[in-house]
Amino acid sequence: MTTNAPRVLIVGDGLAGCLVAWELYRRDCQFSVWSDGSPAASDVAAGMFNPVSFKRILPQWDARAQQDAARARYEWIGEQLGETLWRDVPIVRVFPNEEYAERWTGRAAGGHGVSPFIERYDADQLHPSISAPYGAGLVPDAGWVNVVAMTSASRAKWQSMGRWEQRSWRMSDGCPDGFDAVVDCRGTGAVEDLSEFGLELRRNHGEVLRVKPDQDWGDRIVNNVTWALPLGDGTYRVGSTYRWDVHTPVCLEETPAHLVQGAAKARTGEGTVEVLEHRAGLRPTCFDRRPILGVISNKHPHYHACVGWGTRGVSIGPTVVRWTVEALLGEREAVPDEVHPKRFRTFTEN
Repeated sequence: MTTNAPRVLIVGDGLAGCLVAWELYRRDCQFSVWSDGSPAASDVAAGMFNPVSFKRILPQWDARAQQDAARARYEWIGEQLGETLWRDVPIVRVFPNEEYAERWTGRAAGGHGVSPFIERYDADQLHPSISAPYGAGLVPDAGWVNVVAMTSASRAKWQSMGRWEQRSWRMSDGCPDGFDAVVDCRGTGAVEDLSEFGLELRRNHGEVLRVKPDQDWGDRIVNNVTWALPLGDGTYRVGSTYRWDVHTPVCLEETPAHLVQGAAKARTGEGTVEVLEHRAGLRPTCFDRRPILGVISNKHPHYHACVGWGTRGVSIGPTVVRWTVEALLGEREAVPDEVHPKRFRTFTEN
C-alpha cells in the first residue's frame, strides 16, 4: 500500500470510474467505488477509437499520444481481467461527394497534420458489400474497446475485494468519513453540482443498435456518417444518433429504422437487416469537447472532477485519468490548462 496516500472515494462506475479505479489500483492506493446503479453512457458505448475527425478531415486532439497511452492501459487491464479488450479494426470512410474525396486524397498524400493517419482506398480493395460511388479512404490505426466487458468484469473484481457499494453521493454530502478525496465520475449525474460553479456539462443523447444483416458486411468498420462495427460473430453494432433535446436515456421508436437506413446507404444490394438490440445513453460533453478535470473549488479541496469525456472517452480516458490522479496525489500542481475548469468563462470558485 502506498505510504501516506489518500483514501479515495470514486463515485460512478462507468468508463471513467473504471479507469480511475485501475489507475489507483496500479499505484497500490486505497480506494472504494460507489455507484447508484443509474445507467452510464459507457453501458451503451460502441467503444470505438479513431484518431481522425471525419467532418473536417483533421487529427483529433493529441491523437497519437493519447491513443498510444490508451492501447497500453487497456491491454494491461485486459491482462488483469483475462479479457481481450483492445481490438484493432481499420475504418473505411465512404466519401460523401467529390469535393470531400479530393480533400482526403490531397491530405493523404502527405504534408498535413492528418496525413500519418489516413490513406486513399482503391475501389478494388473495397469489400463487395460496400457502395462508394465517390470512393473511400482508410484509417488503419482504429478499432474498438470492449467497454461493457471491461466495466462489468471490473465491477465484479472490486466487489470481490470489498471495494464496491451501491450507494449514491452528491457534493452536498461532502467527503465521507474514512476518505480523504472524492473523484466524481458520475457523467451527466454531475450536471447540477457542477452548474453551481458555472460549469456547464451538457447531455447528449445517443442510441446504438446491434444488428444481423443477411449479407456479409466484411470485417472492417464502415463509416458514412452512420457507422457499422463488426463484432466478429456475424453481427454489427450500428450507430449513432446525437440529440440535445432528449434528456433521459430512452430508446426512441423511430431510431432503428433511421440507423438501419443510414447504414444501408453504404451497402450494395437490397438485403434485410434484423435488429437484435437497441440501447440508449446520455453522453456528458463540454462546449469545447474537452473534459472537466481536477479541483473546482477552494471550499471543496477534497473534490476532484473527472467528467465530460464526450464521444472520445475511450481514446482520451487513460490520459485524462492519469492527469487527474497525478494532481490528486500531488505529483503535479494541477491538471493541464486545456482541461482545467478555469477555461469556462462562467467558472467561479465559490
